[in-house]
Amino acid sequence: MALERRWVFVAFAAAVAVAVCAFVARSTPTDAAGAPATGGGAAAPRFTLVAGPVGEKQTGAFVIDQETMRLLVYAVDAGRKQLKLVAVRDMSQDVLLSHWNNARPWPEDIRQSVETGEDHGGGEKEPTGAAPE
Repeated sequence: MALERRWVFVAFAAAVAVAVCAFVARSTPTDAAGAPATGGGAAAPRFTLVAGPVGEKQTGAFVIDQETMRLLVYAVDAGRKQLKLVAVRDMSQDVLLSHWNNARPWPEDIRQSVETGEDHGGGEKEPTGAAPE
């Protein structure tokens, strides 16, 4: 019975992925004014879809909207036959950070090591407190 449920889950997740891909394929890239994009080369796709298991009974579908710089996260629950929007995040400011919640060495540590020729190593313990922004 558990194996049968797993196959139903995989089939349902695959169907959702195909449906999202079909929607993405139909979307027309637009320029900043909202008009259909025209140009000499092929336009980059507006949406990127990544799916993967996030638990025993759920699959996550992660959609990145290249135009608006938003990340959309969906939970696909095959047992309940549900697709649920879990989170939406505007990533436009995230990409401006050089590091955040990161372990040492930080980019400025590496830069200083290269400039001075010293090896500060990556095994230093982090001081208590937040990482510099």
